[in-house]
Amino acid sequence: MKLQYKITLFLTILLAIVIGGIGLVTLRQIDNTVETQMGSNAMDLAVTIASMERIQEILATTKDYKEIQSIIESFREKTRFQYIIVMDMDGIKYSYPIEYALGKKYISGGEERTLKYGEAYISKDKNVLISAIRACAPIYYQGEQVGAVLVGLLTNTVYEEIRRHIFTFELTLLIGFVIAIIGAWILSYIIKRSTFGLEPKEIALLLGQRNVILQSLNNGILAINEKGKIILFNKTAKELLGLGGEAEGKDLSTLPKNYSNQILEVLHTGEPIYNREVRIRPGQVLLCSHTLLKNYKAEVIGVVSTFQDLTEVKQMAEELTGFKKMTDALRAQNHEFMNKLHTISGLIQLEEYEKTLEYISHISQERQQVSGVINNQIKNAHVAAILLAKYNKAMEAKILMEIDPESSLETIPKTITAGEVCSVIGNLIENAIDELVKMEGGRIEVGLFSDEKGLKMRVSDNGPGIKKEIAEKIFQKGVTTKEENRGIGLNIVKEIVDNAGGTIQWHEDNGTTWDVYIPARKGIQHD
Repeated sequence: MKLQYKITLFLTILLAIVIGGIGLVTLRQIDNTVETQMGSNAMDLAVTIASMERIQEILATTKDYKEIQSIIESFREKTRFQYIIVMDMDGIKYSYPIEYALGKKYISGGEERTLKYGEAYISKDKNVLISAIRACAPIYYQGEQVGAVLVGLLTNTVYEEIRRHIFTFELTLLIGFVIAIIGAWILSYIIKRSTFGLEPKEIALLLGQRNVILQSLNNGILAINEKGKIILFNKTAKELLGLGGEAEGKDLSTLPKNYSNQILEVLHTGEPIYNREVRIRPGQVLLCSHTLLKNYKAEVIGVVSTFQDLTEVKQMAEELTGFKKMTDALRAQNHEFMNKLHTISGLIQLEEYEKTLEYISHISQERQQVSGVINNQIKNAHVAAILLAKYNKAMEAKILMEIDPESSLETIPKTITAGEVCSVIGNLIENAIDELVKMEGGRIEVGLFSDEKGLKMRVSDNGPGIKKEIAEKIFQKGVTTKEENRGIGLNIVKEIVDNAGGTIQWHEDNGTTWDVYIPARKGIQHD
């Protein structure tokens, strides 16, 4: 049986039981209510008759059967009551529906308490042949009881009244039941529509397949609800983000801050993010995409995040970048030496031997100073390579680049990779070269200083400085001091420094000076 029919059948049976139960209770209440009301009406009539002065007087004095019978029958014919019996203290009947019974003793019962104790009460006749609701009231004359009046209504009349109420009630129940069945069908249809017409077995199969696929993906998948609570994640996400076994239902604060901030940004702005890198820990970078999760009403109910580990790719890129930097350095160096050789050759041809020696000595000292600092004090090969490459590029552009002789780089802080250090120092030097190539007498000073607290980097130039119109937004993506519409380098530098928990500052004093600090551990402040 299909789900829609099962739901409809279940709800129909449930409604039938509920409505049936309510009906039985209500019918019982109707039965009791009608009987109580009929008894009350009978007592009201009995009290009315007992209060009639003529009836009282006849019972006390003349004892005229015919007159009382005439009065009472006129009352009875105007009411629904089958019998109204007036009797004296001996139980002799002065009124009765059948005239031949007048003057005879009433023997059916129901009057004993009234005649004996003067009590007015309602009772139910349980005679085998006849059943009735009766009300009996005493009759007084001048303060002395002279008889009683018994008013009776046969049970079949009561049942007719009950059936009249029951018919209306049953009709109401039937209409309600039909409406309930229609409502159950509509509800089952809505449920079926919300499940895309799938049966429970099909849903279970799809869920099983989804889970297998989800867990087998190499990409990480994580979903949160609109309150920022984790609702789903796969095995890859658990490994990359370091999630515990009970991460489901936890807040985003349990995730790496840089990663969770991106998800919250999407949740708050309603704008998806695609292919954005995020550094979750030193040396580990994820490429993330975050999209909104919506229900069938197109209401936002959360965010789905997919990501892949770029760490190995980044490491390979860094190695390739290192080779490229070395190649660039060698190419620039070759070009520079060819120029120098040409100069030396020209001086020799001019027989300027002393000037030739002076030129060679100057070149040698210059090279030794830079090479000495790089080879002896910069212990990381990647950083040494980038410094040498940028030095050769500066010299080729006729820009004097000096490396602080006090520079020292023993180790790279754990909060940053060697490739990221190269990216920071390389972008800062490259920006300085781009500015100084336009002028004469350009000079760049570079310094790197490491200790147990962290790493300090400084790049200074004697260029024109940063334009006021871009000074406040210099780190924004797309903002550049160059004529070309690039503006990426400083944005990358700022992101790397921020991810490492460091600081970057700049000031102008006959040029521009950049100071970068990378702590050995996040939270350490430099002097």
